[in-house]
Amino acid sequence: MATRTVRTFCRNCSALCAMELDIVDGKPLRARADGRLSPYGAYLCPKGVASIEFHNGAEGRLLASLARSGGVLQPIPTDRALVEIGDRLAAIVAAHGPRSVAVYHGTGAYRSVLGGLMERAFVAALGTPNFFSTMTIDQSAKWVTMARMGTMASGRHAMRDADCMVLAGGNPLVSHQGAPFALAESGAPARAFEALKARGGRLVLVDPRRTETARFADLHIQPRPGEDAAIFAAIAHILLRDETFKADFVARHCANLDALRAAVAPFTPELAAARADVPVAAIETAARWLGEARRPLVGSGTGPSMAAHSNLADHMIETVNVLAGGYRRAGDAVRNPGTLRPKVAREMAVPPSRSWEQGPKCLSRDVGPLFGEFPAALLPDEITVDHPDRIRALIVFGGDPLVAVGDPAHALPAFQGLDLLVSLDARLNETAKHADYVIAASQGFERAELTIPGDSLFPEPFVQYSPALVERPGDVIDDWEFFWSIAARMGLPLTFKFWTYGLRFEDVQPSLPLSLADRPDPEALYRFLCRDSAVPFDDLLANPGGVRPDLPPHIVQPAPEGWSGRLDLCPPEVAAELSVVRAEPPDPAPLRLTCRRVLHALNGAYRDSRHNRRLHPVNHAWMHPADMAALGIADDTLVEIASAHGRIRAVARAEDRLRPGVVSMTHMFGPLFGGPDPRAEGGSNVGQLTSLTADLQTINFMPKFSGVGITVRPLERHEGRAP
Repeated sequence: MATRTVRTFCRNCSALCAMELDIVDGKPLRARADGRLSPYGAYLCPKGVASIEFHNGAEGRLLASLARSGGVLQPIPTDRALVEIGDRLAAIVAAHGPRSVAVYHGTGAYRSVLGGLMERAFVAALGTPNFFSTMTIDQSAKWVTMARMGTMASGRHAMRDADCMVLAGGNPLVSHQGAPFALAESGAPARAFEALKARGGRLVLVDPRRTETARFADLHIQPRPGEDAAIFAAIAHILLRDETFKADFVARHCANLDALRAAVAPFTPELAAARADVPVAAIETAARWLGEARRPLVGSGTGPSMAAHSNLADHMIETVNVLAGGYRRAGDAVRNPGTLRPKVAREMAVPPSRSWEQGPKCLSRDVGPLFGEFPAALLPDEITVDHPDRIRALIVFGGDPLVAVGDPAHALPAFQGLDLLVSLDARLNETAKHADYVIAASQGFERAELTIPGDSLFPEPFVQYSPALVERPGDVIDDWEFFWSIAARMGLPLTFKFWTYGLRFEDVQPSLPLSLADRPDPEALYRFLCRDSAVPFDDLLANPGGVRPDLPPHIVQPAPEGWSGRLDLCPPEVAAELSVVRAEPPDPAPLRLTCRRVLHALNGAYRDSRHNRRLHPVNHAWMHPADMAALGIADDTLVEIASAHGRIRAVARAEDRLRPGVVSMTHMFGPLFGGPDPRAEGGSNVGQLTSLTADLQTINFMPKFSGVGITVRPLERHEGRAP
């Protein structure tokens, strides 16, 4: 039996934790943390360990591509499928123009470096504006804030420098999603919070549930769901009332301070406390600690971004961060300027782009892109809209949009009306079941990867390259090869670039024109990406465990001479939204549904790992014991949950960490449309309780996934008899 141990890194999330992998007879069998060089130390979460299961066939891994024939998906040679897809796309574009084609970028695509960059090259070569992703499903409120407030080019304080942190609706100990928004280190998050506490830093957590992260909190504000906008408006009110905000920073970098004062004046701590059902003293304390802090950080996870008034909530959270001075100043140290593409940080405000007011616009709504993407919630309407340029072909890369966008009764008919639906994935998910073609994709250890997604997010400079470690099984291909092959078949000249969010593809330099006749060499592509790296590519090849470069000290530089950019603290529509919140009546629903993460799964991935299914055979409807007693619901019994838009069946379970009046469930479980028994179906699709036509935000058209008004009724007693 041939056994070898290699050093590599996990490809699940932006932590990209360093790992050792035991490979036996060409198959990965064991994974463990490698802390010799990782800036997080030795750390690997359960998802990293579970990745071995999926490389070895768990969750019905696809080893061959599929094509629909006679209404049924049948195996097809991948090369033949690529030819047929290229020809069908070419015919659709010839008949209806490039805008008739769209691409959806899912969670599984974010850690495929070459796949994501080749996808961008393909979209640019085709000339379609129709790019959608999961970013506009769960946290696009952050993009809205950046587009209508602006951003600070100096960047936030690093967590390792912070002395006071306020986190709303995030649970990084479980999600492992931290910087730049949720205020945590993605790898080994508990260690980062322990270090914060050891140096005397404070943590304020705003969450309806006493989460795993709450054990580090000095103050836990446990509000009714959906009241984040009011709470943070009240904190801004106090900072302005007591003149404890960083007046010098605001004077240099901000506009519309007087408008903000007027807009938050009605949001006294008493008003916010009454709305959220929390102590007035808690709101006052959070504001006082921020006013006292020298290096504060204020941010949020997915919770506020998926609840009512999500755009306003995020704007007020970021406004509090601005008032408290949550950004580095000129002369401050930059712990990690990036290794592959080091950046100069400057103390300067980049003014609002308000990109959604510009073209190209969606066809179904008068809205333009955010960071180059259209709102994913509008994807079904962009397919069905009565317009000659509507979407007729959709390529789904590493995602499951039919489940992710919610409201499947609205979304599924649109997807079924497409002329061509292609899924590029390693498994047959709910969207792929309705596809015309499913292209079997490689998994992480079967392709070369580089730590580009975490380059500027690591707490210290670090970079790691891993070649392909095992052979690809069956008839699978790398993600990047799909886009190159389709472009070659269509005759689209591709230009490969080191693109990243915030950049227009056409402006990115340098560029690498690709041959459409000769298959690109992945190593050559990575050499191109490393041309400006502080660590030469050959050094990465020679050091498979990664490199901790000894970079010269970086400090934040002053703004360029004459720079006049300002952050807009209170655009007119934000003031109007605050007025709406203040005047709205309480939600009459007796309970509110909130979202939650689980440690062993990442969105739709790893739900069926051994450990996850042992702990979470379904996505339970977690409820406060008092609510369950009042409704006559026992642990592990079947209930019906109804919203204004739909109803599902779920299995109830008690949790006293929730505040009363809250039901908490994890998304991306169960079939697209639930049947009578979620136990047999592996869970419940919470998306059936949402709407893609009502309760949508402006600008990003974000549906309401959290803080949803619901009713719950028992369907059986504990012993299984109907009540």
